[in-house]
Amino acid sequence: MGSSLPCRLLFFQRVTVLAGTPAELAMLRSLPRATYANSTLSPLKPAELQVLRAQYEKEGEHVGVQTKFNFAWGLIKSNVRQEQQEGVRLLSDIFRTSPERRRECLYYLALGNYKLGNYAEARRYNDLLLDKEPANLQASSLRGLIDDKVAKEGMMGVAILSGVAIAAGVVGGMIFKGVGNRKR
Repeated sequence: MGSSLPCRLLFFQRVTVLAGTPAELAMLRSLPRATYANSTLSPLKPAELQVLRAQYEKEGEHVGVQTKFNFAWGLIKSNVRQEQQEGVRLLSDIFRTSPERRRECLYYLALGNYKLGNYAEARRYNDLLLDKEPANLQASSLRGLIDDKVAKEGMMGVAILSGVAIAAGVVGGMIFKGVGNRKR
């Protein structure tokens, strides 16, 4: 399996695992926690995604679960929102129709929803995975990324609401002052 990536994701019947030489795995374990999830955020090269798409389309109506999973994985890694949505849709279909494959779908459903900004769904899938695999470094890392985004958006929401409240107060004050001036 030649690859320019330091570690490769291998898809097995039951689990998705990181694989590489002992030195590559040691290097990966030494990285900060957030790096585990970040390593799955980078998109495939267009030619790599095309290989997955071609296999998916070749199988047509009788597409295998593994082929569908591989294509969904590639789509979720994309930076194109429409492709990410399609990846989440395909994985949701696998999750719904193949109970024996649910566990391996959880992380990528969480990741796809995270990339789409669906943080509640991302957290739900990620927490399901962490319930089953508390030591899963990628899921732990993704939890941190989700929490950071929720906190940032929460702070932004508070700032927006504060701005609206201040603006409403200013407008209300101007109206009140205008009504007071008219009475004189």
